[in-house]
Amino acid sequence: MNCGDIEEFAPLWHSGELDSERRGEFDAHVSTCAACAAELREQAMADEQLRELIAAEPADTRAIEEQVRRRMASGKIARWAIPGLAAAAALIAIVLWRAPKPTPINPVLVADAVRDHTAELVNHAPRRWRADASEIGTIEKSQGIQDEDVKALEATGYHLQRARICRLGGAPWIHLVYARDGREFSVYMRVKEGQSVPESAESAGSLQLASFTHGRVQAVIVTDAPKGECAKFAKDAEHALL
Repeated sequence: MNCGDIEEFAPLWHSGELDSERRGEFDAHVSTCAACAAELREQAMADEQLRELIAAEPADTRAIEEQVRRRMASGKIARWAIPGLAAAAALIAIVLWRAPKPTPINPVLVADAVRDHTAELVNHAPRRWRADASEIGTIEKSQGIQDEDVKALEATGYHLQRARICRLGGAPWIHLVYARDGREFSVYMRVKEGQSVPESAESAGSLQLASFTHGRVQAVIVTDAPKGECAKFAKDAEHALL
């Protein structure tokens, strides 16, 4: 296995669902690759932070968990999509309890986006970021994203710093980092496929989340900026794409 394989199979490894042959290959690579080993530790730490958040603020998750189980049974969510899917459902229940009006973002995307942002921007896990404009353009092209859509978001007052490919909900997204005055926003963007990401603004512990779909582009936004700033960024970003 190479580093790309490790990123792809990490959810199965965390959940103990890799077959013995692949697990052996997985463990052999991680034992000799410090970067992959560090990434797995960061993922485990982020999962633990999610569990601590849930334990600190309990909520009745029965309805959410039942909905997730129904969707899993129908094949709409792969059961290996993320480690701790029940924890993600519980996190959404907390969000709903705090702010019942907005439509919640898909719980799979929430859990993956929170974990990815925490590992990469909060804990600074080693990643292969692309900062050169031509390299970012290559990433955009590989995912069918228009460069003008990415640059349009700089109308928010935040400037694009770097980008890489990550996986949310088992699918590839471009992780774009916009920054200003030491404050950073993770913008996860991809071409819309099937159902749109609902427009929403939520909280997950100290992180703020927002989402929107405009035309062929859908985006999920995560930041530790003060409350309200994430929703404003999302609104300004959507207007910039008009």
